[in-house]
Amino acid sequence: MKKPGLLPDSPGVYLFKDREENIIYVGKALSLKKRVSQYFQRTDKDVKTNALVSTISDLEYIVTPNELDALILESNLIKEHRPRYNVCLKDDKQYPFIKVTIKEDFPRIFLTRRKLHDGAKYFGPYTSGRAVRETLRLITQIFRIRPCKKKITSSGRECLNFQLGLCSAPCSGMIDKAGYRMSVDDAIQFLEGRNEDLVQRLDKRMQQHVKREEFESAAAIRDQLQAMRYTVSARQHITDGFDDWDVVGVAVSDTTAAAQVLYIRDGSLVGRSEFTLHSRGAGEGEVMSAFLIQYYSDAPLPASILLNVLPDDQAVLEWLRDAAAGKVDIAVPNKGRKKKLVDMACQNAKSFLTMSLLKDEKREKSGHGALMELKSLLGLSRLPQRVEGFDISNISGTDAVGSMVVFTGGRPDKQYYRHFNIKTVSGIDDPGMIGEVISRRVSRIARGEEEAPDLIIVDGGPIQLDAAVGAIQQRGLDIPVIGLAKQLESIHIPGRNKPLILPGDSPALSMLKHIRDESHRFAISHHRRRRTARLRSSLLDGIPGVGKKRKEMLLRHFGSLEGVRGATLAELEQVPGISKVTAGAIYNVLHVSKSL
Repeated sequence: MKKPGLLPDSPGVYLFKDREENIIYVGKALSLKKRVSQYFQRTDKDVKTNALVSTISDLEYIVTPNELDALILESNLIKEHRPRYNVCLKDDKQYPFIKVTIKEDFPRIFLTRRKLHDGAKYFGPYTSGRAVRETLRLITQIFRIRPCKKKITSSGRECLNFQLGLCSAPCSGMIDKAGYRMSVDDAIQFLEGRNEDLVQRLDKRMQQHVKREEFESAAAIRDQLQAMRYTVSARQHITDGFDDWDVVGVAVSDTTAAAQVLYIRDGSLVGRSEFTLHSRGAGEGEVMSAFLIQYYSDAPLPASILLNVLPDDQAVLEWLRDAAAGKVDIAVPNKGRKKKLVDMACQNAKSFLTMSLLKDEKREKSGHGALMELKSLLGLSRLPQRVEGFDISNISGTDAVGSMVVFTGGRPDKQYYRHFNIKTVSGIDDPGMIGEVISRRVSRIARGEEEAPDLIIVDGGPIQLDAAVGAIQQRGLDIPVIGLAKQLESIHIPGRNKPLILPGDSPALSMLKHIRDESHRFAISHHRRRRTARLRSSLLDGIPGVGKKRKEMLLRHFGSLEGVRGATLAELEQVPGISKVTAGAIYNVLHVSKSL
């Protein structure tokens, strides 16, 4: 690991990693050298910091021009990597933007929740998807900008939007590129709020159409102006004379925190949003710091933000004011209506936290916690909702069968269980049998007949695992697979020399053992049925005078093959249709072969 003393005495972001190269903590510092050194010099560290330091195996750092840039970079890295020891929002809430694809010849306008670096123009984010959709409706109605991806041709058929007056139909050549671009520029100016200039320009354009006696074009612009004036007037009526407030309250527990945001607009409560955060013992001030930087990096800033506690990190307040160009007031009120609103937000956050903890407990019991742990331990790209377990059962290579059990969402899904009779492998060769079973399973996936699982578990160690991996790779598939060996319950992972050993109380290990044991039980049950059927066939078949019907009659009369074997000669002679000669032959064969 890089020695903290060798780090630069500069602002920046540091990333702590564990032995598996996973990023477990991201922090910012005015001085990387001093801040990182504190982790290893202090003796009075809290429980969370002690746990973090004991896990650190390596670190990286990124130098930034100043602490404010470090704060923004820290927030982005936390969102990207979701480190275990950081306070980070659980909710992956994306706020809506209006996107204009200005790089296209005929730009489109639509709602999106992802802001990309693609050269498009974005407006927002907005707190209300409904408000965005209403704005888009007005823009399409006024400026007739296309929202669709329909191919642009000169002779295509007009779409329904054109028939409804919501698009100028560039896809069918109804408007040229220059005229369409003019409408797009008008729409952008409208979204930017430069309405006075736009109204004057449209009014001038309308007069020019009138002079040229182009009355239909002039009437269209007149309708645009009327709709715009109505929209602007309505907006001013809503906002004039009142500040927009966001009221933020947080509540914390040992592992989880909750935040609630109340939206006060025009003096009235118009909405709210609730969030949960991984807090790992952080206090209210630390949680507030993390929430504000992560939430307002996407959400629009109001005129005022009312808090129940100030953030521990004062750089967060500086960042908020800088982002709002100094036009945001941040306060912790202690009386009056604002204090009552903050108390309301805190009370709601506490209630939401209680419900979240109960929900998390329920999900842990239902297997979700084990799946989350499994995803993290194995480095899976997604939660292993469908897990398939495979096992082999045979006695000295005879009557060999394979089993496949399926767990969906951490629970057995018996409708998908399957048996395999081994066809191509003989003798004592469990790895070869595993290879055959997995190959037959994945061949159906490769042909598109069945859905691929998120994870495959085979009963066994490295040899069985290699056979499964080879069968999967032979079909050109990429399906995660592990082996679970009974000795030490060790987990074998492709590409790793040492097996993974989990503590006995691990939910992930408990689930893996359940899947392994269920596949073993299912394989044995089929093996026993197959062996019994073979013994029945081999012992009763071939006896002189005993055909298919008499064999069924004997089994039905005595209940099983063991019942037939335990019958006396006199009892066999009592069976309808069995002569004394046939009864004697049955008795002699079964008692001679009783050791089988």
